[in-house]
Amino acid sequence: MIAPAAARPTPSHVARTALGGLTLAYLGLRVWVRLRPQPIPYGWAWLLENPWRRRYRDPQKLADACALRTTDTVLEAGCGSGLFTPALAARCAHLTVLDIEPRYLAQTAARTASLPNVTVMRGDLAALPVRDASVDVVVLVSVLTELPRPVDALRGCVRALRPGGRIVIGEELFAPEYVRAGTVDAWAQAAGLRRVGRQGTAWAYLHTYIPV
Repeated sequence: MIAPAAARPTPSHVARTALGGLTLAYLGLRVWVRLRPQPIPYGWAWLLENPWRRRYRDPQKLADACALRTTDTVLEAGCGSGLFTPALAARCAHLTVLDIEPRYLAQTAARTASLPNVTVMRGDLAALPVRDASVDVVVLVSVLTELPRPVDALRGCVRALRPGGRIVIGEELFAPEYVRAGTVDAWAQAAGLRRVGRQGTAWAYLHTYIPV
């Protein structure tokens, strides 16, 4: 008697299996990142530049949402690959971009080489190397949650603000270090900030805060 041939998996079964594997990998990565907060490695730069990301984090729309003025001095802390940097620079008087990873900074510097109002600075957001009361706006997109002490980092950003300044914080669900908006609100409150604006969705939000 000939044994029946093993049934081939259907495309839907393969898709479900792959989706399940990706989901487990993502959840495992989330747990690992939340237990050991750290800046996104340079080897993961493709995540920052993924074309799909631009569908919900379009650089032009994000820069518009920051409501920058042409007279503003702006700090983009944790600029990564510089995805948002040109759009932010086009809307303010001067933009300083900060990152701890030199290879990200080199990528951002190349991206903004023709922009005279951009300064590239290597530094740690956990010990912000910026003078007191020297910037009008601090922009933090998918970076605050990479730090082991986000409240201390926010206090450093508050120190850097000029009177009337504000901090714009954006987080997105598909980043492994994502936290809910309420968590960021609590961090901000502990750092002496209050929220005055909220845009986006629960999975890709952008909040604006000012010192109390």
